[in-house]
Amino acid sequence: MAQYDITSMISKPPKKDVHSVDKLPSTAAGQKSIVEKVDMSLKNVKFKQGWETIGTHLIRNISTVPALPAEKVKVAAFDLDGTLIDTKSGAKFSRGPGDWKWWGKSPTMTPQTVAKYFNLGHLIVIFTNQGAVVANKDSKSYSNLRAKLNLIYNELAKYKVESIYVYASPKKPSKGSTSTEEQHKLTRKPAIGIWQDLESVLAEKGKVIDYENSFYVGDAAGRKQDFSDSDFKFAENAKISFKTPEEFF
Repeated sequence: MAQYDITSMISKPPKKDVHSVDKLPSTAAGQKSIVEKVDMSLKNVKFKQGWETIGTHLIRNISTVPALPAEKVKVAAFDLDGTLIDTKSGAKFSRGPGDWKWWGKSPTMTPQTVAKYFNLGHLIVIFTNQGAVVANKDSKSYSNLRAKLNLIYNELAKYKVESIYVYASPKKPSKGSTSTEEQHKLTRKPAIGIWQDLESVLAEKGKVIDYENSFYVGDAAGRKQDFSDSDFKFAENAKISFKTPEEFF
């Protein structure tokens, strides 16, 4: 009679592949990371292509902000030079699109703070006077401003700040067809033409600004060391609270 190994006839449960258990979450995480990178890359492209000029008196980029859930929008607004950034070279004015660093002693403090307010549901907006920039698509100064702000947006994206608005008030060109002197004056801080444009953009979306919970941060506060009080007056004219970078960050 044939001999049979009884134990070999009993089916054994398959060995558990411990590595396969780990692969599922890591694969899912990897896929999520890829999706996030592609999504952010698309937002970067959209922001880069979203620049527009209104006459010669206004430069803006309102391309990346998604649908705003609340009817009343909290605005976290910032000046650019001397508030969000300083020159990397130490020069008073930027020497090129890459000549900037985050404001403050810590390289992460400023973007982390902006990210905090973005995550709290604030609309992040930059309002900046750019008296050396001409709003002309062939202008090197305009090209450099766009390039610098594209870099700033890319860096903010690393801190999960996915969307911002940018408003810049350029100088009046000396030649060619231009906006009126009055239009240029109204969009230059401390006048609030750029703020009023934001109000109009939000109104088109059926939104209003939550003034009580909105604020503006700027370095031109009228202190002894300041070149002017244009940022302080801008916030006052817009009827929102004001902070200096030293107070806010």
